Amino acid sequence: MCGRYTNAAEFSEIRLELRVEQLELFRDWTPTYNIAPSYGPGSEQLIVVRTAGEKRAVRLARWWMIPAFWQQPLKKLPTAFNARSEDIDSKPFWRDAFRSSRCLVPATGWREFSGERGHKQPFHFQLGGKLFAFAGVHATWTSAVGEVVESFAIVTTTPNQIAATIHDRMPLVMPADLQESWLADDSRAIPVLRDACARSLELELEVYPTDPIANNVHYEGPRTIERFSPAKAAAPAVQQDLFANLAAPGQQRSRR
Repeated sequence: MCGRYTNAAEFSEIRLELRVEQLELFRDWTPTYNIAPSYGPGSEQLIVVRTAGEKRAVRLARWWMIPAFWQQPLKKLPTAFNARSEDIDSKPFWRDAFRSSRCLVPATGWREFSGERGHKQPFHFQLGGKLFAFAGVHATWTSAVGEVVESFAIVTTTPNQIAATIHDRMPLVMPADLQESWLADDSRAIPVLRDACARSLELELEVYPTDPIANNVHYEGPRTIERFSPAKAAAPAVQQDLFANLAAPGQQRSRR
């Protein structure tokens, strides 16, 4: 499951590449390297949605979806920052959002972890360092005291050959040519989802180990995604074999 991601793109690039027509922000946003899930205030990140007026709007939302129907305290929410593509259309928790409230989540990479608890090694995944978008679903929830909260979840799928060396799931990258249908065409949601999942198996991902300093959710900064030499830490033998196949610092390597 994707538990951290990075959006190091400039806001102007996000607006241009994701064809944003309308701004719906309640505060300024800056590039963020160590985004962690949270249903609490102050952690909001960018999502791109389709408005009732059929425009693309960028909003700030919490990365831990709170369905509109939720009536219990937020601390009783299930783990709801990722939604599995295999059952997103059938599980009641996700079903309404999938059918009518899909979104794009701007990103420049994500991280997965390998190793024992307390000694986990993070790995950064990226697509040539370029901006892309995860498939997502979102919701608008109103608390008992009238607070309106926007939230979202990232759709996950079966990992491709590269991602599977680290984790048994990966976030679903939505190809640029499918983004409009994902946002706007309710009748094609399932075919678009299936197409995107199939294409994700061929993504030319770059993956490398990063500094464990960013395992701390409170750490923020570019060091989060800098290449890290595993020799500085005790690594399991299986990881050492993997590291031998990764690109050296400063080199980009892709695998099919």
